[in-house]
Amino acid sequence: MKHNEKLKNIRKAQNLTIEELYKRGITILGPQKAISISTINRIEAGKPHKFSSLLKLCFILGIELKDLYKGTELEECLVIGRKDRTGGYVYNKKASSQIINSPNQSFLVLEVALLPSGKIPLDHAPASKEKHGKVIYVVRGQLDCIVDDQRYSLKGGETISFNSEQPHYFENNSKKKCIFTMTESPGRY
Repeated sequence: MKHNEKLKNIRKAQNLTIEELYKRGITILGPQKAISISTINRIEAGKPHKFSSLLKLCFILGIELKDLYKGTELEECLVIGRKDRTGGYVYNKKASSQIINSPNQSFLVLEVALLPSGKIPLDHAPASKEKHGKVIYVVRGQLDCIVDDQRYSLKGGETISFNSEQPHYFENNSKKKCIFTMTESPGRY
């Protein structure tokens, strides 16, 4: 089943017309952030739409995104455009990230931007029976990765992987912005 058909079925199962769904959206999200009737129609018709609109519809309908995915084409594959990224972290004024993978995955992928002298605070995954791993891929710039008090300096195109239960942090000691991806498994959202 296509995700747009499933959304339409969920709306109908809740005995909502498109206009009633739109009004519920205004009540829940406010008039500025509500999804328009034309956007709801476009999504239900299977036409291109923003990932953020899909998230809003799930919220308005009271369902989790993973429940929408189940049994649809989105369960296996989802394209998220740069403008449609919905989550991330601001560590400080010189360090921020955006989630770039689907939330129905067992891992978490962040695109991280570190300005010169930017630093991400000390981190470590909680100890558990499950092994926690982290992979860093430097897209551009230079990155210092400090893992268990050992410093590794990486340049664009280089990677490092390690057990993320070890204490670790990242910093940009260069004069240019650094962009890197950080993949963590299992993901901690």
